[in-house]
Amino acid sequence: MSMSVGQYGASGAELILNAGIKQIEAAQSDVAWQSSQGTISSSIAGLGSNRQAALTLSPKLSELNSYQNNISIVQNRLSLGSTAFTQITDLAQSLNTMLLNMTSSEGGSTTATNAAADSAQKGLSTLGTILNTSDGSSFLFAGHDTAAAPVTSPSGLSSSTLAQTISKQLSGLTDTNSDTIFQQATTASADNSTAMSVFSPALSVSADDATTLRATAVIGPNDNIITTAPVATEGGQASATSTGSPIRDLMRDMMLMSGMKGMSTTTPGFTKLVTQMHSSLSQTINQLIDMNTSMGVTQNTLSRQKGIFSSVTLMVKTQLSNNLDANLAEVATRSSDLNLQLKASFSLIADTKNMSLADYL
Repeated sequence: MSMSVGQYGASGAELILNAGIKQIEAAQSDVAWQSSQGTISSSIAGLGSNRQAALTLSPKLSELNSYQNNISIVQNRLSLGSTAFTQITDLAQSLNTMLLNMTSSEGGSTTATNAAADSAQKGLSTLGTILNTSDGSSFLFAGHDTAAAPVTSPSGLSSSTLAQTISKQLSGLTDTNSDTIFQQATTASADNSTAMSVFSPALSVSADDATTLRATAVIGPNDNIITTAPVATEGGQASATSTGSPIRDLMRDMMLMSGMKGMSTTTPGFTKLVTQMHSSLSQTINQLIDMNTSMGVTQNTLSRQKGIFSSVTLMVKTQLSNNLDANLAEVATRSSDLNLQLKASFSLIADTKNMSLADYL
């Protein structure tokens, strides 16, 4: 009578072979992951001695990516801001050329003055629109409150309470009070009351205070913070002839200019006021250029910083790669070996099931 070995010692051999097969299949699963994903393991636990490197370098890489992302956002905002300030400066220079011409008898004729006033009136709407420039998610020149438009009504600037007040002041121009008229217009332009200000409540503050409202972004370790763009109403110390804010001074001069319809060089105090406005606007243009230049310097600084971070990121990625990436040539060889081992194991199991006690002995 023939008896199957499986009834005696073969069952123990099968258990050992089955356990070995499970180990091979688990190893094949790891190899499949390495082959498809290119990394040693799908989990931190499977990294072995490389685990500490992954735990240290992965957060560093994430941090570097965040810094570079913030820099890209700031660079985009600064680029848009620089373009906007170039447009504002061009607008101011165009109006200043008109003012210079208005000091001559021909350029200061009623017809020429009316044309200049119309240009200034249209320019006010353009200025308001530029100041409300957005990067698609926030207003560039709004300071901390990026959701609020800096200018409440760009199209309504020429008919605002401020414009009407300045026009009324201008109607009292005489040979002896042009300085007073200019100072009154300056005071009205610096008025931050709800009734008078054309800017958002957040920006209806002094030029000095507005400067502290600049939006910021973290672009490096150790709280390396940078401003993303100037504030519409920012500036320096106010005086009798300046609000302290280049934008507000520009707006004041444009409102004065738009209120000069019907005037000419024969109007008492006209030439003196135009000369004063020309001098003021020249100073404003220089301030606008300085602000734009400052944005350019910041952009250059960010470009250098981003280049440094790119180099560091590449180094970290290389270190991570050395610790995490699988050697695909070795993976292919190991996969082939595992397949052979698996086939051999299944073959052994098949053979043991048909063995008799005599064969086993």
